[in-house]
Amino acid sequence: MPIEKEKFMKATIDLEAEIAAFLKARKEKAFTAEEKMGSTSFHVDFDSPETSKTSTFIAANFVAVLNDLVRKG
Repeated sequence: MPIEKEKFMKATIDLEAEIAAFLKARKEKAFTAEEKMGSTSFHVDFDSPETSKTSTFIAANFVAVLNDLVRKG
């Protein structure tokens, strides 16, 4: 079932805030995308076909949010 655009955008903004807080608290270190994702409430599970579909979307959205954060500086 589709969600409202406002709800989707809020989740994206919340994710940006989670990533930024994680990185701000650890300015002296570098992290992989997997480590950054592990620090957030967004998690993936590719153990079954059902969860793989959702996890593919979550991972793609996470990468898009990371790219947006890089563009924003």
